Amino acid sequence: MHLWRIRSALSSATPALTMLGTLGLAAWLSRSSSPSDGILAFAQADTEMVATVEVGRVASIEVDVGDVVAPGQVIVALDSGAIDAELAVARAEEARLRAMVPAEHARLDQELEASVEELKLELARELEEQRRARAEGEVLASEISRVKQLIEDKQASHDALGSLDVQRAGVEAIATEKPRAIQLLRARIAAGEERRKRLLQQASPETAKIEADLAVTRREIEQLEARRVQHTLRAAHGGRVSAVRKRPGDVAVAGDPIVEIASAPGRVIACVPERAALHVEAGDAATIWARGANGRPLTGRAVTVGPVVGQLPLRCWTDLNVPVWGREVTIALDHPVELLGGQAFDVAFTRGAAPLPAPPAPGAPAAPAARGAPAAAPPAGAADAIRMAVPAALRQRSRFEPSGVLPRPAEGRYLLVSDDTGHKDAEDEGVPWLFAMSAAGAVDPEPVPVLGVKELVDIESITAGDGGDVYLLSSQGYSAKGKRKKARTALLRLKQDGRGFRVDAEVHLAELLDAAGPAALAELGLPGGTRPLEIEGMAYRDGALYFGLKSPLDAEGNALIWRLGAPRALLEGRRLEGAGLSLWARARVDVELNGAPTPGGISDLCFLPDGSLAIASTPSTADGAAGSLFHVLRPEGGVLSPSLVRRFPGQKPEGISLALSPGKLIVVFDAGAEAPSFLELPWQG
Repeated sequence: MHLWRIRSALSSATPALTMLGTLGLAAWLSRSSSPSDGILAFAQADTEMVATVEVGRVASIEVDVGDVVAPGQVIVALDSGAIDAELAVARAEEARLRAMVPAEHARLDQELEASVEELKLELARELEEQRRARAEGEVLASEISRVKQLIEDKQASHDALGSLDVQRAGVEAIATEKPRAIQLLRARIAAGEERRKRLLQQASPETAKIEADLAVTRREIEQLEARRVQHTLRAAHGGRVSAVRKRPGDVAVAGDPIVEIASAPGRVIACVPERAALHVEAGDAATIWARGANGRPLTGRAVTVGPVVGQLPLRCWTDLNVPVWGREVTIALDHPVELLGGQAFDVAFTRGAAPLPAPPAPGAPAAPAARGAPAAAPPAGAADAIRMAVPAALRQRSRFEPSGVLPRPAEGRYLLVSDDTGHKDAEDEGVPWLFAMSAAGAVDPEPVPVLGVKELVDIESITAGDGGDVYLLSSQGYSAKGKRKKARTALLRLKQDGRGFRVDAEVHLAELLDAAGPAALAELGLPGGTRPLEIEGMAYRDGALYFGLKSPLDAEGNALIWRLGAPRALLEGRRLEGAGLSLWARARVDVELNGAPTPGGISDLCFLPDGSLAIASTPSTADGAAGSLFHVLRPEGGVLSPSLVRRFPGQKPEGISLALSPGKLIVVFDAGAEAPSFLELPWQG
């Protein structure tokens, strides 16, 4: 009887036990893949609308639905026939005005030369008359003396002496007046020659008007070129084409989408419910589990937290009829991975730690990382940098040794300059090319041409000015063979011209410095002349160019920074006078070579949006690969106090600039014959 009761109880409890076991197994499986209290999150994909900024006719669409596109890739070309015609007219007017300037100079010079020659002839006549008057005076004096003697001897009358006195008075008047006339003529000749000299050095009122008209025409060309560039629509970000809204021949109005591109999700949005809204802050570490998938979780960090508790997106509701309130938290992944737009995750947050301090300089305590400085990290090695993808087709056409980098956000790409182009000792050595690179490090197989110059030699830096201007600077230094050809001293201003660029103005800086004289060079920190001069850094701020010198250093081992206050005056006047070139600042930017402190020179400069300054350095004169990155919080000139941010043992950081990725700095490394590389560093807020 007792056994029967036990069996009956077990039989009636079996369904309940089965349910409990199932629930327990489900809970265990859930905990094995994601946290039981995880917060719902999803991968957010952005849709880029490729649209024109003015009315235009679609000439071609280079992609189709489903195509994968890279940042900077051409998506749509608009008909540019009307703008091309306007550009042709404007450029013809520019050429006409440019030709008028030397022609007007030549006309004025000829007029002044003729005037001076006429004055010289008149001077010669006056001198001849002066000599004749002196000679006549001497003859008359002798004759008067003779006649007086005859009068004393009673052989002549006083009438003969009277006529001679009249003649002598006339000759003496001429002899007295001629020196004053001669002096006046000589002064007029000197003034005319001075006017001719000034005509060669500065604009005359006649040519000033032509120069003003030329400046207006150039501004018109710049505006037309900017509009012309906007007729080629590029992808700002990588992704996949999700829709094509227009066809060739269709008219597109401003803002009307032509192509839509769905970018790969680069961030995760967490729906933090109201009950946990106060427990998540920016900087907190995030552990992310993909729902319905096994494997290791992803990691990231909360970068933005919604400022208020509000209604969360519909995706975050468990019941479509019951709104959910909370805060949206954006998570940046620590390591980029390919996510599916809308993919669901569970997230758990952990209170994050503060950024690591910057590593100290050898033998000195580290300066605290300032707000706005690059986020400090352990010293970088080759493994930190990402190798650039250089196509074999490009390697066959040219050497590629990056020495400077310039972001082109509107094109979704970077422009890079190379120390050397073409092939060594070949006909194409120094071919005038720039190079394009995507945000992901893919180098375009087709170089970017630079028109208007025969060669580019030892180009060390590139920066952007106002109105679309791009500046290139050669090193100004001597080659390994001890030669400094003219192309090594170039400072160029470029304007965009179709796919490439055109040289708009050119000067040769080292030659102008040599002509300036020892006193001017000493003021710039070159007491020994320009022989040791090497300039590798260049940046632009508030209408001025800043040059960072690799060598020489000053007596205390500081690197020098020059400021060129009026680049336009230098490039268009082709003289240092009035250009405002001065020694602006000094900074100690040593590197660590083979474990030992080594004097460093500047390899590049970059002003940041908050007004602070980033400086990259390499050994000033020592051989070897080493580099450092420094930050100056308030670069106000004088002796700067840079804070060390990061060292690059075994690497040569040749170029730095703001990255295409928001809040980051890009550093490019020259590796000689090996594949070059780059590195992105985040900046603290």
